[in-house]
Amino acid sequence: MTATKEHLQNMFEYVRWGDGLMMKAARTTPEEGYYREQGISLGSIHKLMVHAMTVQWLWLSRWRGESPTRIESHDDYPTRDAVEQRWPLVHSALLDFLAGQSPRTLARAVEYRNTKGEVFSIPLGELMLHVIDHSTYHRGQINSMIKRAGGTPAAISYHLFSLQKVRQP
Repeated sequence: MTATKEHLQNMFEYVRWGDGLMMKAARTTPEEGYYREQGISLGSIHKLMVHAMTVQWLWLSRWRGESPTRIESHDDYPTRDAVEQRWPLVHSALLDFLAGQSPRTLARAVEYRNTKGEVFSIPLGELMLHVIDHSTYHRGQINSMIKRAGGTPAAISYHLFSLQKVRQP
């Protein structure tokens, strides 16, 4: 089954919504807790948020025919403010890219090299679903880390996103 452009649009709006709530929830975490290594995933809330953001950009680059040789890291975005300024631009770029797609282009195979130089080929729509799934996976981890660091986690389920959309006039 290939996801439709409309379904992917909705899911990328969900990603933007959820990531935005994560940024707000991360702000409830004290500075020390935000940067503290927790032994989960990449270590700190900050490192994992940077990873979630930069991997979205990495995949967009691959969809555009580029093969980045490295994933940007917390060294490239050393502060909360750097993440908060960059991430909305990444979301906009993802949605702009999707707007230019058609059923045919969503079904086309995207050939790319991973950061190890290995070559893969997967349909664009399937790669987009992967990015959505990857984002959801890491938001769950970030939420747990926020709670452990003394912050207030965000309610980020797809169900809540859907309810919010239904209630909007």
